[in-house]
Amino acid sequence: MRKYLWPLFALSLLAGTSCQQKIGIEKEKEAILAVFQEEVAAIRAGDMERALAVHVQDSMETRLELGIYGYHTYKGWDEVGSLLEDALEGWQVEDAVNWKENVILKVTGNTAWLTCDNIWEWSFEGEPGGYNNIQITFLEKIKGEWKISFSAYYTKPVPVTEFDKAIDIEFEEAID
Repeated sequence: MRKYLWPLFALSLLAGTSCQQKIGIEKEKEAILAVFQEEVAAIRAGDMERALAVHVQDSMETRLELGIYGYHTYKGWDEVGSLLEDALEGWQVEDAVNWKENVILKVTGNTAWLTCDNIWEWSFEGEPGGYNNIQITFLEKIKGEWKISFSAYYTKPVPVTEFDKAIDIEFEEAID
């Protein structure tokens, strides 16, 4: 009987540890998603201090913006912070709403990354506006709090139309 108790005891420890790790990861994911909710709430409220507080604010913080007109990399908190401050100072939209779709989030110790569809909708002077891009963000856990250390925003490509496909086929035939 004793020879069966030891393996059962060992298995119960492993099972308990595995469940605790999953619970811990889920709590970290909730905390990370709360960072994005806080940033959006601060932006909507026009509270620059709160919006900036979710960032690492060091010389390594980076933001990459890639759109139809090219790209720009902001390096270090001086550049990233200035960009965010300028954007928040000019924020004069109404009824702004943000949500994340197709979220993929991985937590590894004190670092994490997230990718998702980042969707904003608002109105400005009665006209609807917004954008829908792909967001990639890296976070670090510093003194028990998750902070954004890198963000990249990619404008979604325009879908290829049937007309564009036909022109591509004609072009390929012409060069053959």
